[in-house]
Amino acid sequence: MFGIHPAHKLDMSPERLIRDMDRHRIAGSLTLSTIGVFHDHVIGNMATLEAAKANNRLVPVATINPDRYFGEDLSSIRSQGFKIVRFFADADSHALKAILKQINVPIMLDSRPASVPSDYPAPIILCSVTNETLSEALAVMAELPNVMLETHCLTALGALETAVGKVGPDRVIFGSGAPILSVAGALSYILSAELSDDDKAKILGGNIRRILEGG
Repeated sequence: MFGIHPAHKLDMSPERLIRDMDRHRIAGSLTLSTIGVFHDHVIGNMATLEAAKANNRLVPVATINPDRYFGEDLSSIRSQGFKIVRFFADADSHALKAILKQINVPIMLDSRPASVPSDYPAPIILCSVTNETLSEALAVMAELPNVMLETHCLTALGALETAVGKVGPDRVIFGSGAPILSVAGALSYILSAELSDDDKAKILGGNIRRILEGG
């Protein structure tokens, strides 16, 4: 994320994000404005597009706040330049269910795995899966082949290897949690895992690139 965060006094500017990317040799980042998270998703999405326009290494992610959705048409999300939508709401929200009926793009969810919609046609990326909820996430992924796992909340030794062993390396996506969390720590967790270089390459960029390209 970039912007102002109500709980953190950090430099969360796009420029800081680019510096972190340069320091850790990260080619591109999915990013979004905190305005869209904490205030107005329409204004936040405009800010995200402006940041991406200023630096093409930033991949714009749309946010839609179900609590502030009142039935407006969302069919222009893709044509605006967004290839993925991030929700900070549980999938049990009735408003979110209404939104999902309108869009058919990859989504990122902050939701308990058991709440994931079983009939959504596009890829679903589970964010904030922790060591404690990994078992539940893997059980859902065994039933729903379009569900993927993002890594930034995994810290336990062997958790990543367990996930890859259960669902394969093609369904795990690197997440940093930057700038609130350490990019170095998130990267180290992947790079130090007992996985092949090919598996790590998929996790660190190949899988999300495939999703964004529609593969």
